[in-house]
Amino acid sequence: MGILQEDRLVPDSIDKYTRHAHYLEQYYNGQAKKIDKYLNKIAKDLRLELTKTQSVKSQARITKLLNFTEALVLEQLAAFTSGLNEQVPLFADSEVDFAANTLDLEVDGDFESVIPAPAQVLGAVNARPFNNRLLKDYLTGFSKEQAKAVREAVSTGFYEGQTTQEILRGIVGTKSQGFKNGVLNVTRTSAERMVRTALNHTSNVAKSKFFEDNIAIVPYYEWVATLDSRTSPVCRSRDGKVWKVGKGPLPPAHYNCRSATVPLLKDQVNKDGTRKLIGGKRASVDGQVSADLNYNDWLKGQSESFQIDVLGKAKADLFRKGGLSMDKFVNNTGQTLTLDQLRSKYPTAWANANN
Repeated sequence: MGILQEDRLVPDSIDKYTRHAHYLEQYYNGQAKKIDKYLNKIAKDLRLELTKTQSVKSQARITKLLNFTEALVLEQLAAFTSGLNEQVPLFADSEVDFAANTLDLEVDGDFESVIPAPAQVLGAVNARPFNNRLLKDYLTGFSKEQAKAVREAVSTGFYEGQTTQEILRGIVGTKSQGFKNGVLNVTRTSAERMVRTALNHTSNVAKSKFFEDNIAIVPYYEWVATLDSRTSPVCRSRDGKVWKVGKGPLPPAHYNCRSATVPLLKDQVNKDGTRKLIGGKRASVDGQVSADLNYNDWLKGQSESFQIDVLGKAKADLFRKGGLSMDKFVNNTGQTLTLDQLRSKYPTAWANANN
């Protein structure tokens, strides 16, 4: 086994994983844009079918149109998710390769990381649930939910007495609004969220499988969230937290989650389970900051107005005046605590925040 370059492994890894996150963002965007082809097909075929119904509005004809609409959307979105699913094993393997190359470059000597078999990686990706759903159920559920939503929009239009052109505008949107005011734009947004969530899951499970197979070298991992105002309460609370490989939560913590994981060596973790100070830099909404800052400490350095923008006035006071850290705003499962729950659980902090 080679010698671990402990004074530079983690800072370099964080930097590489940060830059890799930018690549992933571009990859996610590219995959999400593929939905446009299928939405255009839906709009085109639905326009033709609505034209046929323009002069014949019997209940039977409307029912036929609604069935056609649901089947059309389901078919096109199933094709979209099928294409995404075909990318999953390739993407998972590329994430393992990235993790392996990053580790191998940081180790001197004859060390070579263990590469899990592609079938094992894909099996882990498909078997580990996220948000209480398996990947295949998530993809299937997306298609069914969106098909039902478009069908209901068409149905509502007919029963409200709208013309076929009004119904079509409600589905597709209007050119003056950039087609962002139609039901299909909701489907587009949902597709983007679905792609990001599914691929975030794939990325983190694939890398976790690699960590597990190299646990003698990488026994820990750190949760890394995004330092900006859009980060969710659960991800804010987990940023910088360290877990033993295979023992803790993995992103995505929620739909559209942007968090990731970074491997840690045994000697880079304190006895209390926190990461040692390592130096280096990490990205934030206002530029590069110390890699030793977690979300909690980073937010402390922001203005009062920014803290209010992130937390809301009452919780910002609890954070700033009451001394509550980010992990106190969620429970053990990552659910956000209400103000009433916070007042009951932390009466001293509540009193200090409201003085």
